[in-house]
Amino acid sequence: MPVSRIAKTSSVLGILSLLLLPVSALGTQFGVFHFRIGLLLFLAAAIIGLVVIVIAALRTRRQPDEASQKQLSRSALLALPAIAAFGFTALSGGGAPLIHNVTTNPDNPPAFVAAASRRGGESNPLTYTEETAALQKAGYPDLKTLHTPLSSDQAFARALSVCNLLGWEVYHEDKNAGQIEAVASTRWFNFKDDIAIRLQAGDSGTAIDLRSVSRVGKGDLGANARRIQKFIALFAESD
Repeated sequence: MPVSRIAKTSSVLGILSLLLLPVSALGTQFGVFHFRIGLLLFLAAAIIGLVVIVIAALRTRRQPDEASQKQLSRSALLALPAIAAFGFTALSGGGAPLIHNVTTNPDNPPAFVAAASRRGGESNPLTYTEETAALQKAGYPDLKTLHTPLSSDQAFARALSVCNLLGWEVYHEDKNAGQIEAVASTRWFNFKDDIAIRLQAGDSGTAIDLRSVSRVGKGDLGANARRIQKFIALFAESD
């Protein structure tokens, strides 16, 4: 018995949902299209996947033949990766403030020295505004300056080591000024985020402040804050 039309349509949509995932990511990474197009394709994959899941849930048992039932079930499986990817992204950034510029010191954030020359014309500005500071303090109240008993030289060396462990590309370092700048790339879309690290010697050790700024996008789904938290955790583990 031939497979029903709804089962065939569902199968095509399931395959489309699955294919849109790598297309959205790779197309953005290699500059085939604007990152906003990539995000729209990613969203489309999830929406199409959801439609397939709903169709499978409502129509599988109503199919007159076993072949159509199996086709609908397979279509649902094809749609799951897009649903899972979108769900994971949404959950990981749930509740994050709509900002893309995060620091351990909202009152005196580290300045960038070399980042401006590496960011494109469409990149977000590096200015840290009072509005951003207020949103960050409300969203990430526990993000504070890192204090270590290490000397400034020791702390500088460890900070560079942690940058390497995290896979950041360091493009500026000045031990005398206590400045490090690096860029981190996100896994899926390969978005670039710039990081500034400032080390200040004190009587009882060194104070370390970080700042992470996304080059594109109004919000970062919490990525910059998580990046800073990972740095702090790894730095502390080395003690």
